Amino acid sequence: MKRIFIFVFLYCFFTCHLFCSDTLRLVFIGDIMQHMPQIDAAKMPNGTYDYDSCFSFVANEIKYADFKVANLELTLAGAPYSGYPCFSAPDAIAETLKKTGINLLSTANNHSCDRGSKGITRTLDVIDRLGMYHTGTYRNIAEKMFSHPQIIDIKGFRIAFMSYTYGTNGLPVTYPNIVNMIDTADIANDIKLAKQRNPDMIICLIHWGLEYQLKHNSEQKMLAEFMTSHGINLIIGSHPHVVQPMETQTDADGNIKSAVVYSLGNAVSNQNYEHTDIGAMAHIALVKNDTATKIADCKYSLILRHRHVENRKTNFYIIPANKFYDSRQLFTETEHAALRKTLESTRKRLNVANKNFPEKK
Repeated sequence: MKRIFIFVFLYCFFTCHLFCSDTLRLVFIGDIMQHMPQIDAAKMPNGTYDYDSCFSFVANEIKYADFKVANLELTLAGAPYSGYPCFSAPDAIAETLKKTGINLLSTANNHSCDRGSKGITRTLDVIDRLGMYHTGTYRNIAEKMFSHPQIIDIKGFRIAFMSYTYGTNGLPVTYPNIVNMIDTADIANDIKLAKQRNPDMIICLIHWGLEYQLKHNSEQKMLAEFMTSHGINLIIGSHPHVVQPMETQTDADGNIKSAVVYSLGNAVSNQNYEHTDIGAMAHIALVKNDTATKIADCKYSLILRHRHVENRKTNFYIIPANKFYDSRQLFTETEHAALRKTLESTRKRLNVANKNFPEKK
C-alpha cells in the first residue's frame, strides 16, 4: 500500500511539472483623460487634488490581475493645470492610478507634446517617482536605447512592451525628447530588437484610427496584420475614444496566435460625444510551460463613465458594467435609462463584431 502511494505521488508530481503551466493575468484599460471639469471636480477645499473616489468602483475589478496597463492621454507638466486642447493634470491622477494597481502607462499619444519638453520630461519624472513603468516617450536617445522595447519580468514571464502614436497634433517633439511614431520600418526594427532579448510575448500599445468611429478602418487592419505577421502577439489600441471590435487569430489546432483590440475607448473623460461614456477593459491570460508561452484566454468587460452631482459638486466615477445596478443610488432615472441603453447597444454590437473575444462574465 505504501509503495502504491509513493508511485501515485511521484506520478502526479512529474505529470504536473511536465504538463501544468504557469498563468499570467493582464488587464488593459483605455484612455485616462483630464478635462478641466474633471480637474475642478478633484480639487479639495484645502487646494489639493484627490481622484480616489473616481476609481473606487473599478479597483476591485482589476486587482486580481498580475499586471495592469493604461493609456495616459495627458501630461503631468505641473501647474497651471489645463484640459483640452493642451492637457496638464495634477500629479494626483497618477498617484491614484498607482493606488489602483496600474503598473505601466503608455505615454505615446497625440497629446504627448501638449506642454512641450517640460510636459514630456516631468510626466516621466512623476511616473518614475511612483515606481511605475512607462513606454512610448523618452527624455533623450540614451533613455530610449536603454528602455525600448520595455522588457519587464512578471511572475517568470518576460514581456516586451512597445508604444507608438500616429502623431502629436502637429506639435513638434522638442530635442532631445523622443516620441515613438507609427512607422512600419521602425516597428519592424523594434520587433527585431525585442526578439534579441528573448521575450515570451511582445505587446504593442498603439494610438491610431479615427476618433468616434465604432469600427476600425482599413489602415488599422493593415497595420495590425503587418505587426502580427512580424511577431507581435497582442495589440491594444487607443485614440478613437469609443470601443472598437476585438479579435483573435488562431492556428490549425485552435490555439490563439495573436489578438487585436482596435480601441478600448475611454476609461474616464469629460467627453460628451455619443458612446464616449463607455469603455472596455481587456482581460488577457498567458500560459507558459517548458516549451512555449501562449495566449490562453481573451475576454473584455465594459466600464461606464458617470458624472454624479450631489450638493452642487460634480464627481466622476468609473463604474464596471457588473456593478451598474448595484450603484443605482448614483443615477437619476433618466441617467440610468440612458446609460443602460448605451450599455446594451454596445454589448449587442461587440457580440456581433468581435471574433473569439467574448465578454467576461
